[in-house]
Amino acid sequence: MTWGSDDAVTSIHGARNRGARKRMLAVLLMVLGLTCAASPAFADSQAANSSVHPEDDFAYFGGPVWSRESWPSSSAWGVAFRQTVLPHLAWSLGYLNDAHFPGHHRDGVTGEVWVPFNFAHDYLTLSLGGGPFYYFDTETAKNVSGYADVHAWAWVLSADLRISLWSHATEPGWFLDLRYDWSAPSKDIETHSIFWGVGYRMYSDHTIGTSTQGTVEGFAKNEVVGYFGKTAINSLESKSAAAEALEYRRQLGWEFTRVSFGVMNEGDSDLIRRTGITYEGWLEPSFWDGNASVGVGWGGYTAIDKYQPSPGRHVSYVVSATLSARFLNLIPGLRATAIGQQLDLRFTWHRILTDYNRDTDILLFGLGGRF
Repeated sequence: MTWGSDDAVTSIHGARNRGARKRMLAVLLMVLGLTCAASPAFADSQAANSSVHPEDDFAYFGGPVWSRESWPSSSAWGVAFRQTVLPHLAWSLGYLNDAHFPGHHRDGVTGEVWVPFNFAHDYLTLSLGGGPFYYFDTETAKNVSGYADVHAWAWVLSADLRISLWSHATEPGWFLDLRYDWSAPSKDIETHSIFWGVGYRMYSDHTIGTSTQGTVEGFAKNEVVGYFGKTAINSLESKSAAAEALEYRRQLGWEFTRVSFGVMNEGDSDLIRRTGITYEGWLEPSFWDGNASVGVGWGGYTAIDKYQPSPGRHVSYVVSATLSARFLNLIPGLRATAIGQQLDLRFTWHRILTDYNRDTDILLFGLGGRF
C-alpha cells in the first residue's frame, strides 16, 4: 500500500472512525461504572470505611502522542483500574489505545506497579509506575490482505499527578489526572504520551469485607447474559459487522474469581464469517453492595471461520473486560423486588487474538439475570 493513495485515505478514515467508536464506548463504560456513585446510601457506606481499607479507583484519560520516528503527532486514550494496597504501593490494570501512525494501529493491555506519594494534606498524589504492555499492532504487510496483526510484549513507564476534588486522596471521591506514558517495544515504534483525565475513588465489596457475593441480594453465583453488539475487524480499513452472544458466568473459588462459557456469532463481513465458543477465567470484584462489578478475563476461543484465507476451525486467545450494573436496584421502589435484584446490564469487550491476521474487537451490550 502506498500512503497518499485513495486506499490509504480510506484506511485513515476507517482508523479514525474506529478510534472514535472506541473512545465513545470507553466513556460510556466510565459513566455506567460511576452511576452508582450518585446514590447517598453507597456514598455513606464508603465514607464509613474510608480510613481503614485500601482504595480502588477508575480513571479515563486521553491526549496527544508522539513517536521517535517524528511522524505527525496523533491522539491516544486509555482506561485503568488501580488499587492502592499500602501508603506507597499500588498496582493497576488498564487498556491503552496507543494511537494510529502510518502503518501502525497499536493498542493493548497494561499491568503496572506504582509508588504513590501524597502531598498538600493528601489532596495531591504523585505516582511513578511501570510494567508490561501486551500490545496488538495492525501493521502494513506484503501479503494478500495488505496488513498483519502483530502481538508482542513491551514495557511501559508512567508518571501521574492526581488532584482530589472535594475529598482527600484517602477518601472516596472524584479526582483529576495528569499522566505521562512512555513505551518502547524492541520491534515496534516508540511512543511518548501526555494524558489528562478524570477518575473516581471507591472501595470494593471484597476490600471492605461486605458479605454480599454469592447471594441474589448481593452478587449472585450464577448469571446468564444475552448480548447484541458489533464486531470491528483489526484491518487497516476497519471493517465491521453485527455481533451477538449468549454467556453463562459462575463464581468460582474466591469471591472475585469467575469463569464463563459462551457462544458468539461475530457476524458476516468482507473478511470474516466466524462463530465459536468462548471459555474464560475472570477477576471481577463487585462494588456498592453487589450493585456493580468490573472484571478482566483471559481464555480461549474455538471458532469456525467460513471466509478465506484460512477457512475452517481456529483456536485463538481472547482478552476481555466487562462491567455490570443492577440499574433497577438503584430505584427505591424496585430495590426490594426480585426483578430489581436479579436483572443487570452488562457491557463486555472481547479482543480475539488470531494466528492468521483476523483479530477482532467485539463490543457487546447485554441484559443479564442473576440467580
